Formats: sequence, structure tokens, C-alpha cells
Amino acid sequence: MHQPSRRTFLQGGSLGLAALATGLLPARGEAASSSLVVADPGGDWQAAANAAFYAPFEQETGIPVRFGPRRSQPPDQPFLQLSNMEEAGNVRWDVAVLPEYLIDRAGKAGLLQPIDYDRMSTDGMAEEALTTYGVGLGAYASIMAYSTQKWPAGEGPRSWADFWDVTRFPGRRAMSGIGYGPLEFALLADGVPAEKLYPLDIGRALSKMSEIKPHIAVWWRSGAEQERLMREGAVDLIQGGNDRLCAAIAGGARFHPEWNQGMYQWEGWAIPKGALHAGEAAKLIAFSITPKQQAIFAETIAFGPSNQDALATIPAERQRALPTDPANLRKMFPADAESLLKNLDALMLAWTKWRASCLWRGSAC
Repeated sequence: MHQPSRRTFLQGGSLGLAALATGLLPARGEAASSSLVVADPGGDWQAAANAAFYAPFEQETGIPVRFGPRRSQPPDQPFLQLSNMEEAGNVRWDVAVLPEYLIDRAGKAGLLQPIDYDRMSTDGMAEEALTTYGVGLGAYASIMAYSTQKWPAGEGPRSWADFWDVTRFPGRRAMSGIGYGPLEFALLADGVPAEKLYPLDIGRALSKMSEIKPHIAVWWRSGAEQERLMREGAVDLIQGGNDRLCAAIAGGARFHPEWNQGMYQWEGWAIPKGALHAGEAAKLIAFSITPKQQAIFAETIAFGPSNQDALATIPAERQRALPTDPANLRKMFPADAESLLKNLDALMLAWTKWRASCLWRGSAC
């Protein structure tokens, strides 16, 4: 379940929307045929990547980095953009940042080039971050955080069963309203062990979601909204992306993160089949997975580095905000990319219908 969109998406006329859907718009600021066109999540993610990867890469190699439009919601949109570009014979991305399950899906659909690991050093890299069609750039997680004004640190909810327990832990709650929703957490709250979550039992998960529904004050739709809810004290308990939750806490929000039963997954680089500058894309990937650049990225945004050697230079306090910190990682479970790949359409359809049903009945969901 990949975590909250940080993308800014421009609405336009029919021609503009059609071009955006197929990925045929000129990359922003594209000035030269030698420019490396990157499709990434945008927003704060792109700002962190610019500091850690793009700017120093351009300075070192002289290869300019430009950006192509990439949609993130619904979760399969980047896959559809890749597919449309391939079908049109006009691949405008040289390298894309995608969640693990979309890398698998696009690779199996013939939309990505296999990664040539002879072009890069993988020393220190986590084994699970190195796949046929993608190179894991960082790990992110979906966790919960609770208000320390409501419960002192260490005395708040510790599990998803606690999150669902509105008697022991009363308060205003917020959960994801996008993608296929927080279905893994509903099943954990219902007693399903993490190692038996997949394939997700959709009916059971939605039944459990119906129990918590009356107690959800906000179904957030963006990362920025998560941070705002915490900063303003609008909720007491929130499920969301560790990067946003930890950023809000670092900014003064009086919340405590709870990593127990969190879900983590990798986000990584992929090179589209037919990319005009595949060689330059491989150079950027190789540059980005060095320990030095990985550490800069992790210190700017709370994504755990895929190169474990980077941890040696990251301050201990910052490591505690990262999914790959050993103390955090052992409390969490990995999203099953293969299962999500097979069942994503069904999951999204079921979630959309459940949400529509709630809205039709006049509830807040």
C-alpha cells in the first residue's frame, strides 16, 4: 500500500489531459535532447532527491536533469502512463521512480528494461532492493502516530487492535482514503497474523473497516493533509506515511510514532523500455545508491536507505525516524508486492465501492 501522494497535478483542457495521460507533454524545462528526463513523485520527495541526487549528479557529470509529469493516484496511473507511451511509440521518460509492486507489474508487461548491474556497484545494498527491473532507492512505511497530549509516549495504542479499540483509546482518528485503503491494518486488527495477510481477504477487511468507520473523523487524501491534521491537533490518532508523520513531529507536532505492525515497502528506479537516454539513466541510478548520496536523501526525507552502508553516517536520532532502523524494521512486516500486483484492480474496485456505499448512506467515510 503505498503511501500518500505528494504530487501537484494540473487540471487542463481535454487536449492537455489527453497529452498528460499518455505522457507526451514536453518535460518541464526540457531544453536539450541530452537532458535526462526523470518521472518522480514530485513535491517534498523531489526536493529531497534534488539535494541528494539530481543537483550533485548534474554538477559531477554535466548531464542536465529535467522532469516529466507522473501521476500517482489512483496507484496504477504510472503504469498506465508507461503503457500509453509504449503504445504510442513515444517514450518520454528516461528513468522513473515507482513503488515495488508497479515495478514488478511494468516489468512483466514488457514496459521496462532489465537493470544492467554491471554498470553500477551494489556494495552495501539490501538484497531485496535489487530486482530484475528495478533498483530500490529507499524504504517507506505506513504506521500510526498518537497525540502525546492525549496519551503520554509509550502509553498510547500499540497495535491495530488498539487503534480499533475506541473504548480504551477514545479520540478523533484519521486514516487513508486513497488507493485501496488501509485493508492490511483492518485484517491485523481482526487478528490475522502478519505472515498470513496475503492474499488479502477483501470481504473480511471491509467488514472490519465498517466497525471503525463511525470513529474516523478524517479520511485523508494527501501527505500534506496528514501533516496539517497533526500540526493543528485536529486528530488524536492517525495512520499514515512515516515520512509525513515524522516530518510533522520534527516540526513540533506533539505526537508519538508507533512502528509496531507497520508495513514497509521499497520504492525504486526503473528504466522504461525505449528510453532515449538509458545509459545516462543507469549512471544516475549508480550515483544515487552510493552511501554518501543515500545518507543525504535519508536526512532530508524519512525514507530508509537501500544502501545499508549509509546508516554509518546518519545520526542516531535521525535513524530512529527511518523504516530501516533495526529497532523499527523488526516490528514491521513487508508488503507483498507480488500479491498486490495480482490483486490490485480487485482491491481498488472493492475499496471504491465500499467508500461510495458509505457516502451514499450519508456517513463521513
